[in-house]
Amino acid sequence: MTKTRKKKIISFSLIICGIIVLIAGIIMVQTGFATFEDETVEPRVGLYIGGIFTIIGGVFLTIGGMIYLNFDGLKQKALRNAGKIADAVDEERNKEKQTGTIGDE
Repeated sequence: MTKTRKKKIISFSLIICGIIVLIAGIIMVQTGFATFEDETVEPRVGLYIGGIFTIIGGVFLTIGGMIYLNFDGLKQKALRNAGKIADAVDEERNKEKQTGTIGDE
């Protein structure tokens, strides 16, 4: 199994598991009514709050799978943008040195 194929399998499994967890969280929130009206039955606030945290976990799993799938491209874009910013700062410093505006304040 090649490295890229393994990477795709891992990232797609993260995305699929994240979607499944997200659906489970939505079902938990829909069925877990946050009420205290019947005091003899244990309130279902825990199910409601657990569903919210499950939704958050599913979103993180899905986003993590997408980032893991596109990590090389995102890394290159981030480094390219950082290089452009560094070049712009360096160019601005060179302009200030040539015009003598440093220390004239």
